[in-house]
Amino acid sequence: MNAVFKTMLAALLRDMHTIVLTVILPIGLLLGLGLYHENPDYSQRLLGGVLAMQVLVGSSMVTAFYVMAQRNKGIYKLLRITPFSTASFICAMTASRAVLSMIVNLIILAAGIFILKVELSFAAILAVLLILLAGTVCFTAVGFIAANLSKDESNVNLISNLFSFPMLFMSEAFYSLQGAPAWLLTLSKLNPFAYFVDSLGIAISQLGSSPSFWQPLAILTAFAVLLMAVAAVTFRWDSERFSRRRAVSGKAAS
Repeated sequence: MNAVFKTMLAALLRDMHTIVLTVILPIGLLLGLGLYHENPDYSQRLLGGVLAMQVLVGSSMVTAFYVMAQRNKGIYKLLRITPFSTASFICAMTASRAVLSMIVNLIILAAGIFILKVELSFAAILAVLLILLAGTVCFTAVGFIAANLSKDESNVNLISNLFSFPMLFMSEAFYSLQGAPAWLLTLSKLNPFAYFVDSLGIAISQLGSSPSFWQPLAILTAFAVLLMAVAAVTFRWDSERFSRRRAVSGKAAS
């Protein structure tokens, strides 16, 4: 498992798609908007929103693309003939994603603290890192599920967007949902990303002095466990299932 973890982490660090979406884009967004507005309250909210967005995009979208690309190359077929279990592989992949995500998050936190002057106590930083870890696990599982449901690399883009963007829009990452329609508020209660944003916002705004972030964090963790189980159950080592399904459909039509 250690070798697989190192291999996956090295591959993620070499992927330019990963670097742009999970490093350059969030840091550029944070500094661009933060230096433009120069408002302490806005910088605080912006920091939480950028951290949440980085985890969502990096963990779900990038993971989905990566899993699909590696599956289509036949790499997972080689792993299938080894004693390496599906759960172990998913855990190794999630761990490598978590390491990369934490490195980027520390850079974003440093930019928020030293450049945008967001005040964070040591307790708040620890709380934020704990929440980010839970969020990374949760949304990496979403990326696996998107890849498991996709038949090719063009299809995975659509499915990952259908998962990720509604979660982003039905949260308070960059705006308040106060006054939103009742149906939207109801859906937001079923949205793991909303609890992720809530717990981050509490930890950052209250400087870690309040334990009230534990409730949304607990719900986020429950989502993470559930989605990881779904990812393991639905995981495919190759793309032959869709090929066989198309072949059967063609024979039936003829």
